[in-house]
Amino acid sequence: MMIVFKFAYQLWHTMDKAEVAAEVTKNLITADDYKMITGEDYVAPTTQATTTSTTN
Repeated sequence: MMIVFKFAYQLWHTMDKAEVAAEVTKNLITADDYKMITGEDYVAPTTQATTTSTTN
């Protein structure tokens, strides 16, 4: 499967880095695969806590 994403990113230009990173989060490729495809280290997205104000 990784080879398809590599072709899509490098040769066909039908995927961008964000789309390749999404495949890591879906566990379809590894962080090492991401680096092999894009040439950059994979950085996991950070989640930001949402705060809610309860002022009346």
